[in-house]
Amino acid sequence: MYNVYPMILGIVDQLNDWNEKLNSFASEHMDNVAVGTVIFFAILLVMFWGIGSLNKKQ
Repeated sequence: MYNVYPMILGIVDQLNDWNEKLNSFASEHMDNVAVGTVIFFAILLVMFWGIGSLNKKQ
């Protein structure tokens, strides 16, 4: 366990960096209603595509 502890800390540090970048991007661009609507419909489209592809009979 002690051998992988520095690797875990590195991963957590990288995740914190990504979180800060995503928060700064969101604070700049997500205040717009149009962006939220586009993201919502993109997620909805991916969801319907995924359900359709998983329900295909083989």
